[in-house]
Amino acid sequence: MREVVYIAYLNNHGSPEYWPFISYVDHMISVEETGETKKNILPSWPKSYDANASTIRKQTFRRTRKQKVIRTQFLSREQALEVMEGIKSSIDVQLQPANRRPGRTVIVDSDSIVIVKGSDRIHNATMTITYTDDYPTQHS
Repeated sequence: MREVVYIAYLNNHGSPEYWPFISYVDHMISVEETGETKKNILPSWPKSYDANASTIRKQTFRRTRKQKVIRTQFLSREQALEVMEGIKSSIDVQLQPANRRPGRTVIVDSDSIVIVKGSDRIHNATMTITYTDDYPTQHS
């Protein structure tokens, strides 16, 4: 889905910078952690499962986080390098609403930043951001 995403980040001088990404965004959910419990079943019940069954495993919780993969509009090489280096090295990155009110802090996966050269010295960049709070999940 194509949308406008404003990224705000602190540059290496400690000043905020804003960059609008008119981009394609993929919304994802990553599984951070899962938990299982084991329940002992009576070995005298082979017909319930099989002759060698001794436990039942059941998933009891799952912790997930929301993520976005952002692909930028076409940028010059200088723009792509400057913006992506700034975002990659920043300790504070936020998704900013269009009205520039306080944004939502995100974590940029610095290993996910890729700059791709297209034709005519045009570049675009891709990065994955993760929200800092857990996504609501079911617990048993």
